[in-house]
Amino acid sequence: MIIRSVRHRGLRRLLAEDDDRFLKLGLASRVRKILTILVLADEMDEFLADAPPGWHVHRLSGKRRKEWSVSVSGNWRITTDDYQRHQSKYDTFPPG
Repeated sequence: MIIRSVRHRGLRRLLAEDDDRFLKLGLASRVRKILTILVLADEMDEFLADAPPGWHVHRLSGKRRKEWSVSVSGNWRITTDDYQRHQSKYDTFPPG
């Protein structure tokens, strides 16, 4: 998927400069794995096939029903949308 936007400063730095200083300590390795599979996937179905069950990938509901959530740790999530084919935006919750 092509990255359309990244709102979280730590994720932007990780993707652009491989700098994990702005991510919560100990999450960088897991975030790298998740982002790698997301970026390499052509479609969300391909990502879902490659994602292990521990990531708890699921579609959100309500106004955000076009978005997907991937569990990083505890209440930390990476959300991505499948707004247009091959385009995603990433965010984390809680926001950093």
